[in-house]
Formats: sequence, C-alpha cells, structure tokens
Amino acid sequence: MNKSEAKFHNTAVKMDDALVVLLEQKEFSDISIMDICEKAGVNRSTFYAHYENLYDLLKETQERAVLEFFVSFGASFGAADFSKMTADELIFISPQYLVPYLTFVKKNRRLYEVYNNSGAFQIGEMDKQLIENIFVPIYAKNGVTDKKIVEYMSHYFISGVTAITMEWVKRGCEDDILFICEVIAICVRPYAKSGGGI
Repeated sequence: MNKSEAKFHNTAVKMDDALVVLLEQKEFSDISIMDICEKAGVNRSTFYAHYENLYDLLKETQERAVLEFFVSFGASFGAADFSKMTADELIFISPQYLVPYLTFVKKNRRLYEVYNNSGAFQIGEMDKQLIENIFVPIYAKNGVTDKKIVEYMSHYFISGVTAITMEWVKRGCEDDILFICEVIAICVRPYAKSGGGI
C-alpha cells in the first residue's frame, strides 16, 4: 500500500470509528453525514470520495467488524480443517465458539443492533462467512451436501442464534455470557447434556 492508499484507508477507518462512537450516542436514523464528518475530522467532499451515503458507510463499518470478529476466534475458527476433526470437535454451539461471538457482539452492541435491524441488507457478510467457512464444511462432514438443504439449515440456525442474541442485546447484554451460551445450547439441542452443542 502506497502513501496515498494508506491515507485513503486511514480516513475510511476514521469514519468507521466515528460511526461506531455516534451509534453509542444516538440512533442510526438520527446520524447525519455532517455528524460523521465532524466526529472524524473530515469534510463532506472526503465523505463522498469514500461513500455514496450513510448506508455505504454502515456496510463498510460492519464488514470491518466482521473481519475483527473472525480474527477474535484465532485458530479455533475459520482456519480449522474440519475434515480432520471428530464429531465431538465439530460441536460449535459450545462456549469455545459462543464466548468469542458473544464477546464480540457485546463490544460492538450498537453496531450489531443497527445492522440486524436495518432493512438495507438481505444477509449479512458475517452470515455469509459463517455459512461458507463453518456450516458448509461441517454439514459436509456429516453427510449433508445438498446446497438447498444446507442453505435452509444454515439460515434456520443463524436466525435462532440471532434471535437469542438480539434479545440479549435489547436487555443491554446484562446477562452473563456463559448463561447465554447455555440458553443457546438448550434451544439448539434441548436433550443434550448441559454444556453440549451441535
């Protein structure tokens, strides 16, 4: 990355950060481009050099958060070779996977809430990454390879976990993360032993 590209990137990061800070103070619908510019220390022409509108900024901010999300899992997520894992190791509704997910959500609570409540996006980038990198290989390992079935199962699973997570977020993330892990595990596998998963 040359100096000009680095400056362009750093300016975009400033505007991403400004949006996150503003989301802690007010609703997305109440945030203006001028608010972003003032908080980021840039002018309107700089904003429009990067984005067409606030939804473009929201999308980019969310994509940056998704990258941080996957990095937060470290070696336990994304880079795993599912073909070499046992059935027990493929249980990803467990604290090993849910704690980093819920910690990320708590840290990015307002962004998560705004993004999930926004009608601007059909399916989030985080969901796409989860399906491609986690669900598809795990389902394949368990003999489920029909693309339509995988899509339906993935969306069913994601919707359920998202519903529980959104309720937790609405309550200000006050309940303990391990308690929410337990709630998700019980919902997904109601007959499994405590601490189990899928």
